[in-house]
Amino acid sequence: MEIPKGELDRQHFYAELVRNCASTRTNRFNFNQALRNYYLFGSQDAKGAPYNKLGSVIEQLVSFIYAADSTKFSLKLGTMADPEDPFKAVELARELVEQWRSSKTHLLFGVGIRWSLVYGMMLMKTQWAGRHVRSYLVEPHQFGVLREDIMDLKDQEAFTHHYTTTKSQLMASLRDNPRKVSIESQISKGGAGDVPSNFAEGLQRLMVGGPVTGIPGSLALGGGMSSVEGGMAGKGPPYDYAPRVDVELLDMCDLYVWSDEDEDYQLVTQCSPGVVIYDRLASEVGHIKGEPPFSTIRSSYNLYDYFWGDSYLAKLSWLQDWRTKRTMEVSSLLSKQANPPVSAIGVGGIQEEKMATFRAAGGFFSSVTPNGKLEFHPPQLPNDLFVEINAIDAMFEDSAGLGHILQGKGESGVRSRGQADLMARLGSARPKERAMAIEECAEDIARLILLTTQEHSDQRFQVSIPGRGEPLTFTAEQFTKDYEVKVDGHSASPIFTEDLKHDAVTLFEAHAISREKLLDMFDPPNLQALKEDLKVIERNEAAQKQLEMQMQGAGDARKQ
Repeated sequence: MEIPKGELDRQHFYAELVRNCASTRTNRFNFNQALRNYYLFGSQDAKGAPYNKLGSVIEQLVSFIYAADSTKFSLKLGTMADPEDPFKAVELARELVEQWRSSKTHLLFGVGIRWSLVYGMMLMKTQWAGRHVRSYLVEPHQFGVLREDIMDLKDQEAFTHHYTTTKSQLMASLRDNPRKVSIESQISKGGAGDVPSNFAEGLQRLMVGGPVTGIPGSLALGGGMSSVEGGMAGKGPPYDYAPRVDVELLDMCDLYVWSDEDEDYQLVTQCSPGVVIYDRLASEVGHIKGEPPFSTIRSSYNLYDYFWGDSYLAKLSWLQDWRTKRTMEVSSLLSKQANPPVSAIGVGGIQEEKMATFRAAGGFFSSVTPNGKLEFHPPQLPNDLFVEINAIDAMFEDSAGLGHILQGKGESGVRSRGQADLMARLGSARPKERAMAIEECAEDIARLILLTTQEHSDQRFQVSIPGRGEPLTFTAEQFTKDYEVKVDGHSASPIFTEDLKHDAVTLFEAHAISREKLLDMFDPPNLQALKEDLKVIERNEAAQKQLEMQMQGAGDARKQ
């Protein structure tokens, strides 16, 4: 984009971009609020359900497509890499995994996958903080793009990130700003600002990490558990899991505009009501030049022309409502069976008092009417009372592609382990498709982490190169930028675990990999200690082999 030079023109230009990018936030927020209630409570109105099958299915699916503890990365170099770069790539791949785990990105990424199944997608922001990388999750209704029909964030000419901060934090960040007094007099108070009036209080109290505050947080949406009508009393906790923030908050917006002149993003930080705090290049505040600091998390790419993706949970919400309705009906039927309705025939007097006495434990009453009687009317219970609920549960499992074998349940006709493994592989095709989509997202985030490390880290690495006397010492910045980050051996998904171990054993038996590499591929507990033990074992084996060769040589000499 060509950004206007005049100050007034730039302000109008920025205001129009923010309006265009945030035009659908209200609708998306309302939709996502209902989805959040479904995931947490099993119902749209937050009254809750007797059993939340939606949450169960999503948690089970996430456990199949992502494993936070086993994810590793490798670097695939391009043709422009130097001859020494393949040796450097090994050390930097280890540093990447260390940054991935030490920054808790591996855990946040798992949370992002879970909520991407709820909302349709999530975003993760990556930035440098001190001597390491920090990652923050961003909900889709806290984000805006100029064109929702473009999937790749890098192809967007402009996008916005909305968040809140405290006035004290904002003033602290403006300590050296000559416009501090002017800005303070213009900003609105109380956190209302440009938040639409029909937004819940939770959105106004949203706190996510940004370049001003650098503090992560989460969205507080309305919800809760209450007694369920229809024959079943739900006694869930009367809490909606929404944080309460009593401090004064200000609405902030970061506008990222691609500048054709600078080949970088122009970062415009605004405070409600449209007061420009900063107007500078994104690279000036530590972001990678030409790279958006946000990455998308999507568990599927079913929609090719809608940036916000399709919600997996929304597809199942009708099943959840259907299941809740049938469960309540079954509960009501069983209640009437245990405590059936009674009709009084020919019984005089005050009916309510007599019936209350009769229905009470040990109750007794008499009637002067000779033909008076009480008749019970228990409902007829069908033999297949739970068949429909079981069928609904099967629909849930089918939608996730999780058959009995994948859930550890037996399957008729399976008589051997080999047959069960084969059926598990064939039955895991659909979860594998989601796992591959998740790998692509993890690779994008990991690449941004490594680029950020190259830009800011001064840590030195050492690597031994064959034919070189001393180890090579280098920094991450001295490594090539011509590379791709790949999830090493599909290690991000538990579905591929057995395949990975089988390939490792095959390669080891073919003498294609060393025992140390075999340990890396199996990733057992106490890996570093096992590697040190392996070095001792290999030294002892080498010494033993050398001794045997000497003894054999001495024996051959005596024979001669």
